[in-house]
Amino acid sequence: LAVRSTGKTYFVDLQDVEWMQAGENYVQLHVGPSRHLAHVRIQALQAALDPEVFLRIHRSLIVNLRHVKEIEAVAHGEYALALRSGVRLQSSRTYHDALKRWITNPF
Repeated sequence: LAVRSTGKTYFVDLQDVEWMQAGENYVQLHVGPSRHLAHVRIQALQAALDPEVFLRIHRSLIVNLRHVKEIEAVAHGEYALALRSGVRLQSSRTYHDALKRWITNPF
C-alpha cells in the first residue's frame, strides 16, 4: 500500500499492518510503533483487503487477524481483542457475527 508523507511515498506491506483506524477520508495504518496515513475511505480499503486476513470489528477499525493473540468476550456481544504488540481493541455489536464466525473456526 502506497502512503505519502512530507513529499515522499512509502510502501507499507499489508502483512505488517496490525490494525487500521478510520478518520474521515483517511485510514491510519498501525505498523508496530509506526503510524501511516492513507488517503482512502475505510469502506474502499476493506473491499480491497483479503477477508481471510483482515476483519472489520468496528465501524472505524479493521484488524489483521494474524496479529491477534487472544479474544475476550465482554458485555452485550462485544469483544476485546489483544494483539501480540500489546494493543487492545474493542469490537462493536454490529460486527459480533463476523467475529463469532472467525473464533469458531479460525483456520
